Amino acid sequence: MGSGTDFMTKRRGRWMFRHFDRLWAFLRSSITVEEGLARRQDNFLVLRIAAAAAVIYGHASAIAPSVGTRDIFVRLGWGIYSGDIAVNIFFLISGFLVTGSYIRQRSFYKFAKARILRVYPAFVLNVVLLATVYGLMFTSLPSAEYLHHGGVWNYIATNLKMSSNMVWTLPGVFEDGAKTAAINGAQWTLPAEVRMYVLLGILGAIGLFASVRVATLVLAALFLTGLVHPELFPLNQTWLRLAGYFMLGVCIYLHRASIRVSLELVVALVLAAVLVRHLPPYPMVFALALAGVVGFIAYLMPPWRWLERFGDPSYGIYLWGWPCQQAVAHIFPGAGLTLHVGSSLAMATVMGYGSWTLLEKQMLRLK
Repeated sequence: MGSGTDFMTKRRGRWMFRHFDRLWAFLRSSITVEEGLARRQDNFLVLRIAAAAAVIYGHASAIAPSVGTRDIFVRLGWGIYSGDIAVNIFFLISGFLVTGSYIRQRSFYKFAKARILRVYPAFVLNVVLLATVYGLMFTSLPSAEYLHHGGVWNYIATNLKMSSNMVWTLPGVFEDGAKTAAINGAQWTLPAEVRMYVLLGILGAIGLFASVRVATLVLAALFLTGLVHPELFPLNQTWLRLAGYFMLGVCIYLHRASIRVSLELVVALVLAAVLVRHLPPYPMVFALALAGVVGFIAYLMPPWRWLERFGDPSYGIYLWGWPCQQAVAHIFPGAGLTLHVGSSLAMATVMGYGSWTLLEKQMLRLK
């Protein structure tokens, strides 16, 4: 009996040592961004889906009648709520990936075509369906009066221009009893993203990316100018933060060969953000810490390759998240945080995969 117990003890010890050794190797591992790109295995899809879900969670307090201001990151004293963190992640990843796309293609035409096919078809469908089908379902006006109302067609015409002055409401929709009458408040970031693509394309077309040093200096100058004199940029002032994260993603791609991602780096950046939490540099240190966390999850965490088989619903979840939340809030006004977010996320995920399968994937084949 004793020999059997000794054998099991030794076996358990070897199992624990082997797994501890693997854990230690994982914790000590590091990789350059360029090496991560070369592997063609990452978790950017997981990050985008998680960010889209975080946007829904962050918007709950603004939409659901029975949900108060409970955002976990605000309660923890981060000075930023989950919706902003998620949008920052979107722009950081976008700046990183589209810079790589442009540098690989070296063609403004191909780059512009790819960006248009990625952004506009799903956005156009979202705007048109919200104004017609969705608005018709929830308006308090008679159907004929609603469809002939100039506000419906103004909503479509104005928003499809991707202007900084988008139309947020539809006639008779969520005007009574709702926390907000906005049909899709999440759309505010899309005009900003399109302008980031245009700026990136122009910088590439004039040959800026031929020299990493020159490109870095120009981006640094643009960033500093935006900090000191934001009025010099033809941008909505609320977009400047998004532009900063987009530019950070651009810079990370440009310096991909020299930036090494590791847990040690992430811990150091997070600790630095905590230490300066109440000081002026906090937003910039937080951005670097967030970039470190994104890089760690993307390249050092085990890849969720199985998820890629189902496509990329992240854009669709983002586009349909707010309208789904408004619908849930209208149908279940007493729903608490868990029920509201869970129901809205489930609906938006279905819409996201539908948008990807039926439209987005088909459009991307035209690239």
